[in-house]
Amino acid sequence: MKIKSLIAAVATMASLFAGAAFADVFMKGEDVAKVVVGKTIEGQYRECGAGRNDFAEFYSEDGKIRGHERACSQVGSWSKYGGTWAVKDGKFCVTLGSGRPSGCFDYQVDKDGTLRRFDAQGVAEVTFKIYDGNPDHL
Repeated sequence: MKIKSLIAAVATMASLFAGAAFADVFMKGEDVAKVVVGKTIEGQYRECGAGRNDFAEFYSEDGKIRGHERACSQVGSWSKYGGTWAVKDGKFCVTLGSGRPSGCFDYQVDKDGTLRRFDAQGVAEVTFKIYDGNPDHL
């Protein structure tokens, strides 16, 4: 009886620790803001496809986003757009309008400084290169 109780207690503790570890997988919205505000991010999708655009966005301290985009992996003119960013309920949120992905997303950054954005199902949908300042003058 004691062995079964001990095994059950260990299993319960392991699941609690696993849950806590899983909760820390994604960055807090405030930490994402520290990574991107005052910088430009350049988006790269896992694969190009219909409706996917290459883009770069500058995140200013006043909560504004200035970006440009063009068809994925194409040479040509960039079209400009704007939006806003904010931290809401612990997540980093973007509002871009005109059919662009907007909402509150989960993020991770690796040791090399690559930022990844995850969709609602937890799939990494975009990776970003991060550049200091606003080198594209967005």
